[in-house]
Amino acid sequence: MAIHDPRPRVFLHVGSPKTGTTFLQDVLWSQRETAREQGLLLPGERFHDHFLATLDVRGLAEDPIYPERARGMWDRLAEEAVASDGNVLISHELFAGATAEQARRAVAALADRAEVHVVVTARDHVRQIAAEWQEHVKHRSAATFARFVQEVRDDHARTSWFWQVQDYAGVLERWGVGLPPEHLHLVTVPPSGADPTTLWDRFARVIGVDPAAFDTELERSNSSLGAEQAELLRRVNVELGDRLPLPGPYPLVVKNVLAHRILESRGGTRLSLSAEDQKYAADESRAIADRLAAAGVDVVGDLADLVPTPVTAEAPEEDPYAVPPDAALLAESVATIADLLVVLNERRAAVQRADDLTATAQEKPVRFALVHASEQRPLLRKLRGAYRAAKERRSDS
Repeated sequence: MAIHDPRPRVFLHVGSPKTGTTFLQDVLWSQRETAREQGLLLPGERFHDHFLATLDVRGLAEDPIYPERARGMWDRLAEEAVASDGNVLISHELFAGATAEQARRAVAALADRAEVHVVVTARDHVRQIAAEWQEHVKHRSAATFARFVQEVRDDHARTSWFWQVQDYAGVLERWGVGLPPEHLHLVTVPPSGADPTTLWDRFARVIGVDPAAFDTELERSNSSLGAEQAELLRRVNVELGDRLPLPGPYPLVVKNVLAHRILESRGGTRLSLSAEDQKYAADESRAIADRLAAAGVDVVGDLADLVPTPVTAEAPEEDPYAVPPDAALLAESVATIADLLVVLNERRAAVQRADDLTATAQEKPVRFALVHASEQRPLLRKLRGAYRAAKERRSDS
């Protein structure tokens, strides 16, 4: 007869970046009450607190460039988690960057009072290498795609950020010390072309919620850039020099507006690895999949999802790392400037509208209350929400 464990079950979704984490987090946090009705607590005031907790766990919270609120955030989330009477999810992909000792201390804050599970979402490295390069460019990197791929291949010691967070077996090893294998869950991202809800269905099963109870038709964020858009952003990073630092204004202005709002919405040439590099990536994925199988962790999906069949070039291939021609980048630059002007005008109009409402409220408060308050309440709520989101993004990343 099975013995019921009265302690809460805490799921630590610790990575990895570029494996559908933003989509999964958006589904849950946009429907937080539904999650609670399903018996799943998302601790903290908002998702941003989970980012701040990654800073705390990784020893970065004391740095004055980060919000003071980050200090002690892990312990606050942990205390809320262990006080729960059901399932709890703490989720952010940057936990994957924690060292073994940092991960051990984080789990120790929970282990005596909760049943701890570690979850890693994983995708094949043929797609991951290109995706990670784009993410580095969105975080101010000026490295070309060719240079980035070569640095990944040359890192035999596995000390770079890429291998720290993309060696899925290593992430589970660091975070799973002392936990039984059945408490370590690897959720595989299905191959390209698969139903996009498959990943959600797999993840929902692990954390104990009914996947059908949630709306997954959300606006997708953190999508891929085409080769032209990524190269344009890389050149902007070079031109910026020391201006718009990171951390600081760069995520708010460049990443969230230029990259996510404008460049992601435009078409472009799909980034791909050379045939030789695809074989390298597939071989590395296979080696990691073998380590996961030997460790006996709970695989939700199929380890075969991590090992795509590399392309065999029957004829000399075009150089996939060739920089887009200047004519294409010029056209992309002009279109991007036009889109930026539209965004600036939208924001100017919103600020002007808010200023007008403030002036009316100050100069004619009774009239404002009688005529404008009820009809402007949704706009004011929207403006306050946009302001709060902007503050969070300013301190994120």
